[in-house]
Amino acid sequence: MKKVHAAGLVLALISGSAMAQGIGVYGVAGTGGLGLGLNLPVGPAFGLRGELAQLTTSDTYTEDQITYKGDLKLRGNGVFADFRPFLGTFRLVAGATFTGSSAALQAQTTDGTVTIDGQTFSATGNSLLATIKYPNTMPYLGVGWGHGRFNQPGWTFGLDLGVSIGKPKVTLTGSGGLMAQPGASAAIAAEERKVQDDLDSAKVLPVIKVSVGYNF
Repeated sequence: MKKVHAAGLVLALISGSAMAQGIGVYGVAGTGGLGLGLNLPVGPAFGLRGELAQLTTSDTYTEDQITYKGDLKLRGNGVFADFRPFLGTFRLVAGATFTGSSAALQAQTTDGTVTIDGQTFSATGNSLLATIKYPNTMPYLGVGWGHGRFNQPGWTFGLDLGVSIGKPKVTLTGSGGLMAQPGASAAIAAEERKVQDDLDSAKVLPVIKVSVGYNF
């Protein structure tokens, strides 16, 4: 929550400082969800932007022969600095994203059982739950095209491609009577290590987003 407040404060500061210089307002859609952004060109080559975006969607995820289903909470909140090396539409982008994306998933059962680390357990009234969470603050690097330029009012369009850098953390827990079954606790711990080992290679989160707005 504090990170959301920080992003909102940055947006407010950008908006306030831009009143006398011109500001761009745009809608954004992409891997971080749907939201709004503010664009402040501070010169022909430089600009500042802030975005608040999110989306919750349902999806499935299969790992080590276990299929999980649940909600993905996409978060695209962030602040960004644009550098236009050729004074055109192409931008180099650096910044940070806040309140990282996460997932809350439940393992799907087969004939009333669930197999964890090669062992089969009763799933009647029991659940294996997985949470995956990216860091609250992640550095961002990317490239982009478009967005309003300095002293150029009018409609704007943007495309951004980049990565947020940070390793996700997974937690597996058993609910109901699952943990009371012999061997379940050790199996869940072993399964969690397997999933975490796979996720350790995902140290960057790809970001793709498009935007449209107006520069005043």
